[in-house]
Amino acid sequence: MQIILARYLTVAGSGISDAELTVDIIDEVRTRGRLSLICRGCTWTESHRPDGYTDDTDEQTAQHIAETLPAARKRAQSHAEVCRALPLSAAQEGPQK
Repeated sequence: MQIILARYLTVAGSGISDAELTVDIIDEVRTRGRLSLICRGCTWTESHRPDGYTDDTDEQTAQHIAETLPAARKRAQSHAEVCRALPLSAAQEGPQK
């Protein structure tokens, strides 16, 4: 199961009014606190995993996420501010009218 914690619109998404071109911060529940950053434009990814173990309690996992989220937000926003990539399907279709 994945939970999207934050979503940042990329420069490309803003330019062509495509709300699907985002950088998402995803809490991958099965990995107990690892946050994945995924760009839907260029497919850039990054993982933020705090020091923790898969046998952490729910409270410990929530604390790890709270500690890791600010850095993940900063990286996701930084990428979204400069990413001009379009997925192949969007690039082939051209600008929306």
